[in-house]
Amino acid sequence: MKKVSKGIEPPLLANYRDINPDNEWEQFTSKKYRRNQTQVQIKADQGGLCAYCEIDLVEKIEDELDDFRVEHFHPKSDGTVPHNWHLDWQNLLGCCHGGSQRNVVDASYRFTSPDVSCDVPKGSQNLDNVILNPLNIPAFPKIFSCERTTGEFSVDSENCEQANISVEKAQNTIIELNLDTERLRRFRREILNKLNDDVRRLVSQGFSIGEAQKRLAEVNLKKNTNGHWPKFFTSIRSYLGSTAERQLLSIHYDG
Repeated sequence: MKKVSKGIEPPLLANYRDINPDNEWEQFTSKKYRRNQTQVQIKADQGGLCAYCEIDLVEKIEDELDDFRVEHFHPKSDGTVPHNWHLDWQNLLGCCHGGSQRNVVDASYRFTSPDVSCDVPKGSQNLDNVILNPLNIPAFPKIFSCERTTGEFSVDSENCEQANISVEKAQNTIIELNLDTERLRRFRREILNKLNDDVRRLVSQGFSIGEAQKRLAEVNLKKNTNGHWPKFFTSIRSYLGSTAERQLLSIHYDG
């Protein structure tokens, strides 16, 4: 999970909520143009990544499903307080299907049920006080780490304490969203083993390890021409260590 910085609320959502303050999400999204504007902004804010696991949010090619849906961090069904969680811009995140959809695009790679993650195990639970909200975590320092050879995702306790982030809440985030499932471990191993091969190749060409890491950070820790971050951004950042932090500081990374 990485920092997510919300952009300006889509005008169609703001206007709709002003006119229909008690309506539900399904009513708002019944019109494709309203749904599309909101989804485009969510994807842009998140740099094209799932707000939880950081897989890339890809669009369908033909008859498949996009590997994308809108997640309400606080359950939209909660009626215990007089607040419309359905249409609260700050409550909307973009997620993948967490491996749960058989008809998703690139299903041979992305459909892994019952090995699922993200909002699938979360469901309609109110976990506001149990897990971290990606809107509220810092850009620096990183609070999660990844081990290359296993793909294991873990909490960086020292950085959590430095950022005044609850270590317990960070650990609960991994558990409740199943972010250390074998499905995601496999994806992360693939990315990091490729990076490790790139380091070895550059070192064989005469670069020092530090120089190799710097070159890879410059390539792998920036948005592409579509404004998307590389998938499993936090894992790449973790693998490249202090070199990654310097690269992100140089591009004024804020999530």
